[in-house]
Amino acid sequence: MKYLTIVLAISLTGFACSSSSSSDGESTATINGSVEESQQQKLKQNSTAGVIVTAGRVNSNGSVEAINGVQTETNASGNFSLEVDAESTQHLVIMAENQGTTWKGYLSGEIENGNSYTLKPINSESSAEAEIFANLVASGGADIVNKADVESTVSSEVATEIQGNTSTASTIAAGLINAAEARAEFYSEMMSSNAQAALEATSESMSEAQFRLESELDASTSAEQRADAYNVFVESVVNAYLNAGLDASSSAKAIEVWSRTYVNSTASTSSEVRESTRKNTSLLVASAIDGAIRTEAEASGMSESSIQAIVDSGVQLRSEIKASSGVDSEIKAAFETYHEEVRTTMENDGSFEASVIVEIDSKINASGGAKATFETAVSALTNASIVVNVYQTFYAGVRSTVETMLSGASEAEINAVTELMILANVAS
Repeated sequence: MKYLTIVLAISLTGFACSSSSSSDGESTATINGSVEESQQQKLKQNSTAGVIVTAGRVNSNGSVEAINGVQTETNASGNFSLEVDAESTQHLVIMAENQGTTWKGYLSGEIENGNSYTLKPINSESSAEAEIFANLVASGGADIVNKADVESTVSSEVATEIQGNTSTASTIAAGLINAAEARAEFYSEMMSSNAQAALEATSESMSEAQFRLESELDASTSAEQRADAYNVFVESVVNAYLNAGLDASSSAKAIEVWSRTYVNSTASTSSEVRESTRKNTSLLVASAIDGAIRTEAEASGMSESSIQAIVDSGVQLRSEIKASSGVDSEIKAAFETYHEEVRTTMENDGSFEASVIVEIDSKINASGGAKATFETAVSALTNASIVVNVYQTFYAGVRSTVETMLSGASEAEINAVTELMILANVAS
């Protein structure tokens, strides 16, 4: 059976068949979708005719070539069903067009003729994602950047910028490639010979998370349902790293490496894009770090009240990031507040000596300490191996400080304090 990588605002790599049902034609795959109501109104421009839906393939240079004979139109509700020969092409884009205006969507995954597939609604954000994907194909990065990576970074602000400045899609695609390479480098450092298999496992789980999100968005009828779907998606992406065999701490570090590299790589974009990028990636980092700190706190024997305090701090962190505009100072302030609350919780917990915890954290955050050295070194870096090396140096610096201050402690306590201090201090 020959497979097709098709593009359409959903990622089903390895999971496409589970999302499908049998279609009437064995020689084609059926793509079911819709044009989001607000976009349909813009496309129609008061016309009563249906919106024309066609298919095209993304060529190796990023251009889109229309596929002859593949066409349908939306019904009165904006829904469509399109027949595509899954054996005839790769990198398929679905386009909804009316009176000179076109919206797009893309799906990356394996589909089979004889099955049907449902996608999330096509809108301005899915159009921006399709532009980014075209640039990924042209750059040779489509195989290492997961659709969930794109989903994690595209917002209405990013979509608006891409509509007005197509070079933004190229910058974002390059940033996603840099971030994916940094993730791969981190896996290589952490997992050695198992790195490739772990990356594939993470990608599979991320694709499954994307599939669930797409399905839930397609079925959603309210803003609250859509928000809930995205919250589950973020948690599922974090779990994708755990499913690869990384522990909670290493998973959080990997996500922070990915996020920081992407943010650095897109620093030349507009302030609206930078702020949206900072906010969205920081929510992912916050979820990963909070979960890892809770895991480390439980493993180290901290009290139930201390663990609950950490849970509450994590809820506050995510709430502050969601409420922020994405301005760098607001994000840094949210992470700093979280850092202070975690440190205070450690001070007050009987598992650790309060004065030692304060002194360790003070040394890490002193002028010329591990944190300041790290922040200076990592700023603006985009090269995968250099980025990961800077992180490894930071981890080693924190461990050295902890070992010096806890010279008589057990290896278990040194490891626990080291991981908690790294996690509380690495994001900003």
